[in-house]
Amino acid sequence: MPTNVYFDTGTTSEQRLYEDLIIEQLKIYGQDVYYLPRKLANKDTVFGEDPASSFDDSYIIEMYVDKTDGYMGDQEIIKKFGLELRDDITFVVSKARWETLISNNTDLQTSKRPNEGDLVYFPTTKAFFEIQFVEHEQPFYQQSALPVYTLSCTKWEYASERVDTGITDIDTVEDSLS
Repeated sequence: MPTNVYFDTGTTSEQRLYEDLIIEQLKIYGQDVYYLPRKLANKDTVFGEDPASSFDDSYIIEMYVDKTDGYMGDQEIIKKFGLELRDDITFVVSKARWETLISNNTDLQTSKRPNEGDLVYFPTTKAFFEIQFVEHEQPFYQQSALPVYTLSCTKWEYASERVDTGITDIDTVEDSLS
């Protein structure tokens, strides 16, 4: 039996209402974080990395911490070369707020969404997280729209990248770790 013709879940006004409710929820329950896009200088296509990349810009945006029980992931693992700490976190950000605040940056690899390899600075924990994966289809087409990005991040390991954003809390990481 087909769906009811009297109920249309894909109307633009309902999609905007749903998106506005999500933005309001993120502003109430979210955290202010800094998004730092990675600026590539000389990308190695064989290894898929850029040892000379830098982080010159920062954008403050509200994001929601998906799991509030603490860091996710494997936590501490004893590996071949000693103890390895893996602290993972998942952030949720609104697509509309992303497009308004960040997507017009020319340094982004793709301006349509957050990029893997970019950083999120979480001032509450004073930690940097590198974006590993961006899920753009969750929740799956509620109201026939995709209103949020879910960023799967892991704690960033500094590798002599240049960090010069103009914000002292962020820029001190380069001095303290190099």
